[in-house]
Amino acid sequence: MNTLARRAAVVTAALGAAIGMTVSTASAGTATTWTITPSGAYTAHADFPTLEVPLASLECASSDVKAGVLQASSATGNGIANINNITFTDCTVGGIPFDVTMKTTPWLINAVKPNASNSNWVDASVSSISAHISGIGCSADFTGKVYGRYQNNTGDLVIDGSGTDLVASNASCLGLINNGDVASFNASYHVTVTSTGTSPVITTP
Repeated sequence: MNTLARRAAVVTAALGAAIGMTVSTASAGTATTWTITPSGAYTAHADFPTLEVPLASLECASSDVKAGVLQASSATGNGIANINNITFTDCTVGGIPFDVTMKTTPWLINAVKPNASNSNWVDASVSSISAHISGIGCSADFTGKVYGRYQNNTGDLVIDGSGTDLVASNASCLGLINNGDVASFNASYHVTVTSTGTSPVITTP
């Protein structure tokens, strides 16, 4: 092999090693996890949650997660916690009593990314939602996802009404709720770990 060819081979090998190191470093960088401390069974309580569609507003006195589980860790943040049983109390639409029930379980709580404006917060979502509401002359299903944040400093999961992924279907409600209506859900759930009586902290990757 002549000198030029040897030099080309050395350069090629060096570039290959550098590229390999870059890929390995990037791969290692993605091998991080979200963590929750403490984890395990939890409950959560919210006062005055609301569900709004263009022509109606469902208001409840309270809502409670009766049974849920916080995972100790998650590689992606998806499903880092679940909601196995959630109830809504004293709900009304225009003063008419309504019942709100889960149709399928579990609903999933997802850690999305660190919040851009507050280092104590984690952007979050609740997905796999499937709920049914019913009152006099009115019923509808709501499925999809809602968005918000988990506040490590207060222990509150805040659903802020943003997003367009919670949608009505199977609606029969005198035109107040219609199929395809996008619903806005607002609530602040204070989360308590059953074993400790304290709120968990979500650590970002």
